[in-house]
Amino acid sequence: MNMQARNSFRVALGGAALSGALLLAGADGALGQSAQAIKEIPADKGKVTGSIIIEYNSRSERSSSGVDAYDISEIAVADLFLMKGTIQRSPGKKLTYSVRYDVINPTNPSQIARDVAILRGEMEIDNRGRYLPETGQLRLDVVKGNQTTSKVTGSIQGREVTRWWEVGELVRRAKTEATKVYSRYVDGKVVSIQVKNPDPLRFERLTLPAGPFTFLPETRVSGNLDYDYELGNWLTDQNGVTFSYTVGDKSYTDRVTGSVRYVEENGSTTDAKGKKREYTGYYEYNLRWNEQQAATGGDQFFDEANASAQSDAFFSSSDQSKPGLYGRVYYSDTDDACKRVIKENSQLECVGPTRSEVTYGLNAVKLNYQQLASWMKLELLVIGPFTDE
Repeated sequence: MNMQARNSFRVALGGAALSGALLLAGADGALGQSAQAIKEIPADKGKVTGSIIIEYNSRSERSSSGVDAYDISEIAVADLFLMKGTIQRSPGKKLTYSVRYDVINPTNPSQIARDVAILRGEMEIDNRGRYLPETGQLRLDVVKGNQTTSKVTGSIQGREVTRWWEVGELVRRAKTEATKVYSRYVDGKVVSIQVKNPDPLRFERLTLPAGPFTFLPETRVSGNLDYDYELGNWLTDQNGVTFSYTVGDKSYTDRVTGSVRYVEENGSTTDAKGKKREYTGYYEYNLRWNEQQAATGGDQFFDEANASAQSDAFFSSSDQSKPGLYGRVYYSDTDDACKRVIKENSQLECVGPTRSEVTYGLNAVKLNYQQLASWMKLELLVIGPFTDE
């Protein structure tokens, strides 16, 4: 490690003056800092690992609080930053954030500046299911060195379902209500599937905060993430989810398309620290950045006779050569002391898991630091809907 890099990060570790230039070791001023945002993450560094323990107290007979607790033990995002802390969720009312960021010296990953920034405040949920970060002053505060505050603004129109036991009704309605066609390129061909009555998470003038490095700019998000109740999958439509930001004096817009597919099966995996973890299901990520937009022409692209084969091809993640986020997020669910409701068969059934152990095993391929950081910031804001099923 050269003297310039050592000195540039030394102060951050010592808790004295902290700035973007200090955090970005080896950069030559503002131009160098900006360039780091759009620098491609090295192939061996583009990992997202770590775990979350979720206690669904709102579903437990043993809990009187009714507040779900998300304990983020440590999620490592490439060689960029670590997230840890808690999120408390009162279903249908609000989420309360206290998530801290440690930042990593890009020239020497063994050097980490602890608790440099914190995502804190509340995100209220109104009676229409809209998530409102501004009402609760949700923001990312850089709390060491050159202190800054960057607010989360805009809103997220949440999914229609707010309680686990409503899912059955949504599935029944989905079988009779409108369908939507989703298309993407697979091996150079347009493959399409139909989803009955998808439920969108809609991003409305949503602004992600800048930071924790100063080279990571404020980012505007628009578009939908649609939820398929029948299969438990997340999908994007043709427009995708767009991330718009400015680096230096140049504006960028990234379009994210693809799917996060749920697979219910038992198995085991080994996490990034070598610990064996059992799972009861997983989400398989197949998200692409700035992929060629599939030509659309309505329902004629959907082949009813080969619906199963089309679905398998659509969700296939065998091709991981394109810029994107791939891999799995594993869930180990238990329903001890769960609340119960009467189902169609007149039997009492759990309203859902009362505890989930979540393990990340994602891989960023040909993405830059800004692209991966923005997606992970967005995931924190939709952690409730993302972990419900």
